[in-house]
Amino acid sequence: MIILAILLTLIGGISFSWLSIKRHHLGWQVLSYLIYIFSILAISPITDLQEQKYVSPSQIVYRFDENRYLLLTGYRCNGQVYFIDDKEQVYYRLAAHSQRIYTEPYRHPAKNYISVPLSDLSAIDISIDGGRSFRSIHLANRYWLGNHDSPQYDVVNDQAFILAKDGNVHASERPFGTKAPHMLSKWDQHKKILGRSQIIPDTIPPIPDDYTGWDKMQCDFDADEVKLPNNLSLLTVFQQWLGTAKSGTYQ
Repeated sequence: MIILAILLTLIGGISFSWLSIKRHHLGWQVLSYLIYIFSILAISPITDLQEQKYVSPSQIVYRFDENRYLLLTGYRCNGQVYFIDDKEQVYYRLAAHSQRIYTEPYRHPAKNYISVPLSDLSAIDISIDGGRSFRSIHLANRYWLGNHDSPQYDVVNDQAFILAKDGNVHASERPFGTKAPHMLSKWDQHKKILGRSQIIPDTIPPIPDDYTGWDKMQCDFDADEVKLPNNLSLLTVFQQWLGTAKSGTYQ
């Protein structure tokens, strides 16, 4: 095809010169000139005509079921987190900047009440309307759980439960529509700080047998950035047609 490009260059150049001398129709002069110019450019070592564009990698880091999931956009499992429900057409950004995923065991069969913890449990994003809006709550006063201090985090029966390594059980308030800013603690119940309406079980309630979600958040730490497809220029298309385009120009 390089021979074709050279022939087109010669034909275009000779035609333009001859038509200019003979003062033939202006349209034919312009056409021959364009063929000449594009053929010259096609065989010239021009690369990187367009700057390649990349975007941060996006990956599903947790799946509640076949329709609902958490999507993380960013590098090294750190970035923007979105709650998405494809069936109900819900799309909510939980973290606008930098958030790492929670790495401890985490099961979430509940549908109406959604509870998504930060990686260190310093805050918990909750929704009582299926993910259309969220607000943040915290552990009960005087309690703090660091990394790897929570062997299990389950959200079942529209209530969130956290089992700590020390045996203490933390639970969100019921009914789930309350506006309490903190979770409750089993130890506080033993101290009679809580009323009878907020009885916390000694263990986390069982997960339904038909639960199809994940048991833990997961993320590819080395996920690569995504290369966007180029809108090819006319010259690039012409180079491809002649077989003279550089591989780095359009991939």
